Amino acid sequence: ELGGMHFSQSVPAGRKLAAGMGAEAAATLLSLLGPREGSVRQALGGSAPCAADCCAAAVECNATAQAVCMAECGGRWDTPWFDVVLARVGALGAPSREAATSHEAPFFQADRNHIMIIGAMAGLVPAITDGYAFSFQTRFTNLVDQLVWNAFASNSDRLQALLFGSATHRGVEPLVRSGQTSTDAKVVTAIHAIAAALPFFLPEAAGAFCAAPAPCFLLRPTIGLEPGLTATCGSPLDGYPGVPMAEFDPEGGEWAVFPPEKAECLVAWHAEDAPGPSGLGQVVAFQLLWHRLRDGWNSMGLDGGCEGGPAYCLPYAEGRPQYNPQVGDCLEEELPASRL
Repeated sequence: ELGGMHFSQSVPAGRKLAAGMGAEAAATLLSLLGPREGSVRQALGGSAPCAADCCAAAVECNATAQAVCMAECGGRWDTPWFDVVLARVGALGAPSREAATSHEAPFFQADRNHIMIIGAMAGLVPAITDGYAFSFQTRFTNLVDQLVWNAFASNSDRLQALLFGSATHRGVEPLVRSGQTSTDAKVVTAIHAIAAALPFFLPEAAGAFCAAPAPCFLLRPTIGLEPGLTATCGSPLDGYPGVPMAEFDPEGGEWAVFPPEKAECLVAWHAEDAPGPSGLGQVVAFQLLWHRLRDGWNSMGLDGGCEGGPAYCLPYAEGRPQYNPQVGDCLEEELPASRL
């Protein structure tokens, strides 16, 4: 419109769509913050990492001093200690340790938890951007964002989780609240949740995600779901695909609500067998995967009852060039007898 072209029907339609999206996004966001008391900042409840100021100066500490810092972050809900100043230089491009600690530049604001999240995304982005079209890139990043958010909600007093398939598209109570509220606990759980979900939605990124010095390399999470969890509670794939993709209805029906028996099993497994952040990350991933594997994107290549095996039942088949071995010009080619 500002460029001189005005389409009388499309412009108001676009404005109406944008207004509706904004109102819906705001309503969803408010539902995720839980009880409306205090500010958004208070709801998120951010906190500094353990030993945040330990060996965080422009002059690098020796090995002995660094070992002391590492020992201060030995709790299972703690973010592992690493030289955050060096990480600002390497990951954020600060020109020097001096610049990375000076308040004259923004680098000093990045703490270890910021670096952990940035590092996790850096391990995933190449596989997402190099192998998939934009719509799929959006889907992957949205799924990762949900894993991170739900991990944060599970380590808070009031934040709500967001599950694809909820008929209301509003926040719901997390399956488990850990009793922890530190940002360390939130971030560590998020890394475990991403790792648990990777084989189900982006298996080709597992190597880069856990390569040094990525957060996964520091935490050593399980890639995929723990055998003990699946032996006890089954798999997010139980009953999948269930209904053909064309009949999938996220607003209702059998996929709209997480099965109560699965929820009960996950809560018990976490409490009895894996009460730390690794187990909580597994629970977060399991629940979200149950919904997202049925979100119509054909993540496993099995939607519609495909039974041709991995050579023909390709993950995300609807987003790939279509190939049907039963048709095509090559079938009409007359081959010489020597090639028959």
